[in-house]
Amino acid sequence: VMGVLFLVSGVCFVAGVLNPPLLRTWGDSLPQSVAVAAAHRTAWFTSTWLITLSIVAAVAAVELLTRVLDSDAARVGRSLYLIGAALGLASTAYDLAVTSTLLGTAILPGWYLGIADWAAGLGTAYFALLAPAALTAFGVAILRTRALHRWTGVMFLAAAMLLFAESAAFRGALPFPQFLAFIVLGAALLVRTQRTIRPNPEPAPP
Repeated sequence: VMGVLFLVSGVCFVAGVLNPPLLRTWGDSLPQSVAVAAAHRTAWFTSTWLITLSIVAAVAAVELLTRVLDSDAARVGRSLYLIGAALGLASTAYDLAVTSTLLGTAILPGWYLGIADWAAGLGTAYFALLAPAALTAFGVAILRTRALHRWTGVMFLAAAMLLFAESAAFRGALPFPQFLAFIVLGAALLVRTQRTIRPNPEPAPP
C-alpha cells in the first residue's frame, strides 16, 4: 500500500505539472497564467486536481513510512511534512475555490492578486522548505534504522539537498526531486513486494 501511495503521489504530480497546454505557463506572471488557464479550463482543472491528489497521497504514504521506520527522526519528518502538506492543500484549495471563479475575467481584481501571491507563498513553503526538511529527517531515519534499503535514504537526502539548492538560488523550487524520489521508492517497494510474496510451489507428486 505504501508503495502504491508513493507511486500515485509522484505520477500525479508529474502529470499535473507536465500537462501540455499549461506547461509554458510555469514561471509566467499571475495574470498571464490565469489567461492561459481560462483558455484551457479542462487542462487547468485537471492539473490542479492532480497536484491536490498528489499531496493527499503523499500524506498517507508518509504516515505509513513513519510507522515502518518507527523512530524519532521519522516522527519529526512526519510533523514537518504534515504542516507543509496542509499549506500546499490550502494553496490548491484557493485556486479551486477562488481562481476558478475568475477564469476569463478581463481584469483581475486587486484583492485577488494580493491574496493569490500569499497563497502561492504557502505552496512555496511546502515544496521548497518543509518538504525537503521532512525528506532530510526521513533520509536520516532510513539510514539509522535500515528498515528500507540504504540507497533510499541517500536518495531522499539528495532530493532534499537539490530542493534546498533550488530554494536558495531561485527563491522557490520546482519540486520534481521530491516526487521523482517518491516514484522510485514506490516502484522499488512494489518490486520488493512482488519478490517477497510468491505463490507456494505445488507439492511434488508422491
